[in-house]
Amino acid sequence: MSEKKKSAKPKKKPAKKTAAKKPAKKTTTKTAVKAETVVGEKSVIMLDYSPTTKDDGVVFDTTMEAVAKESGIYKEGDRYEPMLVAVGWNWLLAALEEELIGLKVGDSKTVEIPPEKGAGEKDPRKIKMIAKTKLAKHGTRPVKGQSIQFGDERGVVTAVFGRQVRVDFNSPLAGRVLEFDVTIRDIISDPLDKLRAVLKRRMPGIPDDEFKFAIAKKVITIEMPWRTRYIPDVQYAEIGIAADALKVIPDAQQVKLAVSFDRPEENTTS
Repeated sequence: MSEKKKSAKPKKKPAKKTAAKKPAKKTTTKTAVKAETVVGEKSVIMLDYSPTTKDDGVVFDTTMEAVAKESGIYKEGDRYEPMLVAVGWNWLLAALEEELIGLKVGDSKTVEIPPEKGAGEKDPRKIKMIAKTKLAKHGTRPVKGQSIQFGDERGVVTAVFGRQVRVDFNSPLAGRVLEFDVTIRDIISDPLDKLRAVLKRRMPGIPDDEFKFAIAKKVITIEMPWRTRYIPDVQYAEIGIAADALKVIPDAQQVKLAVSFDRPEENTTS
């Protein structure tokens, strides 16, 4: 008896595999910060400078250690490095900041500042005659050229007479033409780098990598390391940080300062 051939069932076509849709990649739009190449009206820069009085060429301040030592004004412990300047905020004399606009990194310039745009003209009302007895009560035995403190004022003795002393309470730079030798060391364009520079200015002893920064919706958030709590009068430094941050980031409307404390590691050894 012949075997009946079983009718072959039609093979089902394998279902087409539907390729799994790959999740759409999240795109992060980064706003490219255009590097500034020329100092502008709102630039944030690093600047070296050495001011002198024009009539005698005496250097009375500097950011450079070699110049300080050469001029005899070097002070142990002072910081000698380029200074942070937010142009337009009068961190320097306004007349000097105006002369920085248009300079490039590496450019140097000598700027002359007349008295009316510097320390002002001498005010005759600030030159006073003081009885020697009054100075004696403060423990002062006046000598010509001596700098003295009298009440809330500091002045220089310009003459010593019989019973009186003439003291000039004007600024030592009043009435004098000033010359500033300046060099542009850097123009800071990146907003976070600007904040790092502010922290270095206000808290120079702490590395900037211990701080965390964020700028979102016109709010600057700065996370401070816990050891900033041990800085004397830290609240004043924080006020300065907030003020500086709003100057170097002009679009921001608010600064938030936070302090992080990590849980200490438990000692498991017996």
